[in-house]
Amino acid sequence: MTSDDTVRPGRNRSIDTYAVLSAEQTEAVLGLLDEAAATDGQQAVSEQGRLQLRGGEREGVSHLLLTVESGEGRELVGYAQLEDTDLVEPPAAELVVHPAHRGQGHGRALGSALLAASGKRLRVWAHGGHSAARHLAQVLGLTLFRELRQMRRPLTDFDAPEPVLPRASPSAPSSPARTTRPGSP
Repeated sequence: MTSDDTVRPGRNRSIDTYAVLSAEQTEAVLGLLDEAAATDGQQAVSEQGRLQLRGGEREGVSHLLLTVESGEGRELVGYAQLEDTDLVEPPAAELVVHPAHRGQGHGRALGSALLAASGKRLRVWAHGGHSAARHLAQVLGLTLFRELRQMRRPLTDFDAPEPVLPRASPSAPSSPARTTRPGSP
């Protein structure tokens, strides 16, 4: 059994919020995302989120880095992105915890920080429907609002008939294309 409230003894947790990340921080987050994707079989942060991570400062986008003390200083173990750019919808968020550091309350800490930063108005995207994501949502008081499924079909060995295009009708009027000139009919 794991607890959502524990951090390994002697390892202080810290969450810092940035409008823009340094190149070193960006590389560390990308490494964390790669580790999580290798374990989970899919990306934890959307393509849009990864582009915003690399793209420099963008109004309404915040990056939360969760670090813990380790033998070599501070170690990045969690990342969250908060996007508050929609005038109607609540802010949107995505978060990930390094696979080696899951089950220690880091997801709850990031989720709580996101809720605080958004005024408790928050949409969180969870990619893949993992049971840990469902548990975290329940702990944070979030409910499933919409589930998105992506369906695919390989195009290799796909035997589709050639398309049949409609032919022009002989009775259809012919209109030659011409350029438009300002002020002319």
